[in-house]
Amino acid sequence: MIIKTFNFEKYVDSIIKIIPLNIIMFLMMTLYRVFFFLYFKNGLVLDGLYSSLFKSFLLGARFDISILAYINLLAILLFTVFLLIKNLALFKISVFFLKIYYFLVFFIILVLNIIDFGFYTSFGEHINILVFDFFSDDTFALIKTIVYDHRFLIALISLFIVAFMIYKIIAFTISKLTSKHTIINTSIFNVIAKTLVILFIPFITFCLARGTLSMFPLGKFHAQISSNQFINDVALTSVHSFQDALDAKISQVNNYVDIAKKFDVKKEEIDVNIFNKVSIINTTAQEVKPNVVFIVLEGFGELPILYNNHNFDVLGELDKHFQEDFVFYNFLSAGKITVHALESTVLNMPQRPFSLQVTQTSKAFKQFSSSMVLPYKKVNYLTKAVYGGSLSWRNIDNFLKAQGFDEVYGEGSIKNEYRHQWGINDAQFFELVLRELKNSSGCPTFIYAMSTATHPPYQTPPYYKPLNINIPEDILHMMPGETKYGAKIFETYQFANREAAKFLSEIKSSELAHNTIVVITGDHSLREFKASVPEELFKKYSVPMYMYVPEKLRKNMDVNLSGCHMDIVPTLYDLSLSQMEYVAAGESLVRGNLNHIAFNSDGFILSNNKAVLYNPENANATYFNFNEKTKMLELTQETQEHKEMLEYYKKVVATSNEYLN
Repeated sequence: MIIKTFNFEKYVDSIIKIIPLNIIMFLMMTLYRVFFFLYFKNGLVLDGLYSSLFKSFLLGARFDISILAYINLLAILLFTVFLLIKNLALFKISVFFLKIYYFLVFFIILVLNIIDFGFYTSFGEHINILVFDFFSDDTFALIKTIVYDHRFLIALISLFIVAFMIYKIIAFTISKLTSKHTIINTSIFNVIAKTLVILFIPFITFCLARGTLSMFPLGKFHAQISSNQFINDVALTSVHSFQDALDAKISQVNNYVDIAKKFDVKKEEIDVNIFNKVSIINTTAQEVKPNVVFIVLEGFGELPILYNNHNFDVLGELDKHFQEDFVFYNFLSAGKITVHALESTVLNMPQRPFSLQVTQTSKAFKQFSSSMVLPYKKVNYLTKAVYGGSLSWRNIDNFLKAQGFDEVYGEGSIKNEYRHQWGINDAQFFELVLRELKNSSGCPTFIYAMSTATHPPYQTPPYYKPLNINIPEDILHMMPGETKYGAKIFETYQFANREAAKFLSEIKSSELAHNTIVVITGDHSLREFKASVPEELFKKYSVPMYMYVPEKLRKNMDVNLSGCHMDIVPTLYDLSLSQMEYVAAGESLVRGNLNHIAFNSDGFILSNNKAVLYNPENANATYFNFNEKTKMLELTQETQEHKEMLEYYKKVVATSNEYLN
């Protein structure tokens, strides 16, 4: 039948003709989910998980249908409008718009999938609020890192091929809308039937878009279907993840989140004076006035060290120093990215959920009374900061100067030989730190230094000859998709550690051995490690904390204590100063508090043989026992100790939010 007006028959015909397009898109989305699962499942034991995996794919299908329904709402709205005005000519004009609309939307989804895939490769999580740090980080360096990744060309080619296929499918589908011939004859429908169809189609599309008939539409919180986080992640889409990230970012920028209220901490219980502390009496430190060097190594995670041996020699000569000095292994990084470590250590404060980093706000130009260097400046220390990359990154030049550092050095402060994309290599980095330590004219010196080298694309100088690196299967299990790239990761990691060992050996073989304290820790774990099950969470977050203390200044320290980044500087105050007033959220590890509680930005809390994972978004807590030998967690029921750990975490974070604001 040939029609000349946009009537009910044309309305139904148009909807029928876009159904095949949606089926094809749904199949492509499902195919991507299968690829995601196969790529990242490396080492996953599926015994007992088949039911959960089936539910995950089923839920993933609901997520995909929800996305498609949202996309089609506009088309259905247009078809309904044209049905009301019965204008076929205007409909034909709108067909071009629909072709562009469908292609752009599906192209955006395709790009989001690629971004999400890369994000999951780096963080072991779908897109979250950290994705916006792409624009506040060293964006040019990030782009170069992405381009040099061996998977970039594959992703780019895949993008163009799939985008071309999608365009052809859409163009073919939309061209059929202008056909004068309709698929079915609806003349048998009476007025009531037509009315019901016109009402039913938008209604069912809206219901499919919500994904559920319950109070809240389908969202990330529906994906908690298994204790295995990877199984849950298989269900999630890049679109829903990005939507959540965007909502969080808008809320973060536009709203001050009252963390005390969010954490159910009473206002009268918040007292920032709990951060006012005094270091121990230390007459030896008063006499020696030791230099203090605090080094944060990029990607210096703990997991590789747990497997260090002759065949997988990631420590190299650093192992000797680890055997001689203090090393805390039950130790947490402040968060997942470098700026978390920077702010927590420099400001002696934890990372707060729902809040912008200080360096990204006007507060970057304000000096906080908790600044790490202020107690040292009170006793006439020369304070220096060294960063192995550009000082424009995260506005750290201004931030560090505002916190009281006398001198700030970046990658331009030393000859750039074998520079990598993020700055100077670790040989140059340690050369710069040692140079500035020696150039202090006899004045006691505090140096805070951050490296940048153990970072994608993982480059070592051409002269470097690595030691044995045969990656254990247990580690490969936690690095899905990195079996080809893995060796280079550990070569760079090993190179950094060996350069740290050279630095320490030079300190110990000189006069500096008697009056210099050195701390080395990591900003976060290696990005490629994933914790597919909750039992592996500690390994995802842990970094070692190494400490060299001259014999004369040594204190008895229990290296089995739980600790985190914000505990390091209070520990240094006790070792290098005497009865010095300071402001800090962390606690000194010299004090030997056996119930010391450590935590990080993800709400992971550790104390002795207990751990808690707290989700601030939904106030959900998971409780664990912690095996200090295997570094593994075991799900358990809440105990009084767990309860006290969680209350401590909430109170400290709420109080720090009050203080920083």
